[in-house]
Amino acid sequence: MAHFDKHSTSIKALIDVSEAMLNAMEEYGIDPETVSKRNEFTVMVHFLKSIIDGELNIPNELTDRIRETAFQLDIDQKLNKKLN
Repeated sequence: MAHFDKHSTSIKALIDVSEAMLNAMEEYGIDPETVSKRNEFTVMVHFLKSIIDGELNIPNELTDRIRETAFQLDIDQKLNKKLN
């Protein structure tokens, strides 16, 4: 049951983060209902869940795949070059 308790915490955090993002978008005139129905939003939510799970040390296959792919592609270094 502890496994589900951890996921319960991460899911609650994910809901709060998602609601905060949608509320912020609404302040800029973006319809949160439309955004939440987009496939890209669903993918972003999965990425956020993987980040939250990583912070809570909850095993998540997506987190592992993201880290592996980012390492292989050296994404962090490429992003830092673009931002600087």
